[in-house]
This record gives sequence, structure tokens and C-alpha cells, in this order.
Amino acid sequence: MEQKSVSKNYSSTYLYNKSNQYEKNIFDFVMHGEEINKQDPTFEDIRYDIKKRQISNSLVKVLDSKNVILLSRSMPMPRAFKVFCCKDPKMNDGKYKVFIDVSDIIKKVEGGYRCNSIDILIAYLVDAMNTMIYYMDPKRLIMRNEIINEGAYCFATLFTHVIDYLYKISTTPAVRAKCLYLSSMYYMVNILKKEPTDSIKTSCRNIAGIQPREADVIDLKLDKTSFVNIKYFIETLSDSLRIGKLTIDTFLEKWLYLFGTGTQFALEMYPSFSAMITNAYVGCYLNNQKTIEKILGRHIIPFTLCILKVGQESV
Repeated sequence: MEQKSVSKNYSSTYLYNKSNQYEKNIFDFVMHGEEINKQDPTFEDIRYDIKKRQISNSLVKVLDSKNVILLSRSMPMPRAFKVFCCKDPKMNDGKYKVFIDVSDIIKKVEGGYRCNSIDILIAYLVDAMNTMIYYMDPKRLIMRNEIINEGAYCFATLFTHVIDYLYKISTTPAVRAKCLYLSSMYYMVNILKKEPTDSIKTSCRNIAGIQPREADVIDLKLDKTSFVNIKYFIETLSDSLRIGKLTIDTFLEKWLYLFGTGTQFALEMYPSFSAMITNAYVGCYLNNQKTIEKILGRHIIPFTLCILKVGQESV
């Protein structure tokens, strides 16, 4: 029986803990950022433009939610944290809020506010909606077939593309299949926090195109630390694929080069990974969407449409 799905915090990831600046940046931004007044009459133009794009009727509800705070500051947040969830240190209610950094896209002008990129704001709102649901009721998302299977396919295919870029493993189909199997399993176990049940293993085998016996041989080399974090997984993969020069730093450098600055937490966090996919779907060039689209093709669509559907049902 699968374990109960629960949300995952940045503080539990390897990459977040590599730097002591992330938490300080978040705290300073929330404490000192200027909150955008969503009740200002000029905001109606922004609401109208969001409705006109017709991506989802729920996005205006997300925009207007008291749990979603738009902040602007002269020193914007890094790309990885344009949308994030945390307790508001200025309040004593202990409630989590979703904060959106709109420093670069919403400007205070004479007479009100102006948004210079509705597409980017829409991408942020999709991310905010997804993040809000993930932390309030994660089962609504991560028990969905599209998030499980399409998500695993997308993650494993992107991950394997980086390994292939570094080591040309596609010249050896069995090695590429092994990489697909292990990376899809990593997505299931680490990012979605699922137990590696028979059904999960079947999904991973289908993505990799391997037989149960082949998967059993791969599984024999795994241990309880293999999927704990991205560093341990890279070490596991290096040993399993026999590419000894592979390190987390080498891999991360190429991941960021291929898919864009700020996508590093997609390797350990569901909200960050899903934002990487939905940003490409919206089409506002917040990441290297052309590369992502070329690699994933139509698989971007059912994954994103599932998130939008859950948003329609939840918000």
C-alpha cells in the first residue's frame, strides 16, 4: 500500500541547504517588499487581460485570493523563487501564504499599476495556484495519473537528456533505458514521496521500455539512501551507469545550461518541477522553453492541463 502523499519543503532538499542565503533572501523579501494593492481600480485592466488569455478561469480567483500576496522590491528574488510558499513573518496567525515577486512586471505608475507582461504574470499565477494546492492538499495533485506518469516521463526524459549530453549514453540503448528507469523512480520516490510499490515500478519500467527481470537487476544495486536527495541519486546513477566522472556539480551545471537559470530545484521539489513545465506551456520564456518543448513534445500538455483542471476544482 502506498504511503500517504505529503508535501515537501525546500529545507529538506540538498540544493537548498548548500547555501545559507536562500532563507535570508526569502525573509528579507517578505519583510521589506512592497505589497501590491490588488483592490486598486487600475488592477481591473490587469484582471481583464488575464481573463482574455483564457488559460483558466481560476487564475483570477488565485490573483484575488487573500492567501496570494504580490510583492515588489528594488532587489528582486532569484529566478528560482519568483513564486514561493511560507508563513508571513509580519503576521502572527501561523498561516502559509503564497508570495509572488512581481518586481519586474508590475510597476506603480501615476494613477495606479501597469503590468508589462501579462504572460509572465499568468505563468506565475499558474505556479501560485499549483503551489497553494500542493501545500494545502497535496493529494489533489500528486495522486493524479498525469502528475504521476506524465510527470515521471517528463522528468526522466529531461534528466536523461542531460546525462546523454554529457556522456552520449544514447549510443548504448540499454544504458539509456537504465537511466530512464532510475530517474523516473527518483521522481516517484523523492519528488512525489511515494513508496516504490509494484505499480510504481511498472510505470517506471514502461517509461524505460524494459522488462521486469531487467528492472530487478537494477533494483539489486539500490539501497535506502539511493533516492534520499539529488546528490545521493547522482552518486547512485554514476555507479549504476558506470560513469565515474559524474558529480552533482557537473550535472547541475549542464541542467541549468540546457533548461535555464532558476530551474535547479526542479530536481528535488514538485512545485519547482511543475513550474518548469507549466512555464514552458504558457510560453513566456521564463526558462529555455524551446529546448524543453523539443525534448518533451506533447507531454507538456496533459501534465499542465491536469494542473489547470485541479485548479478549477480546488480554487
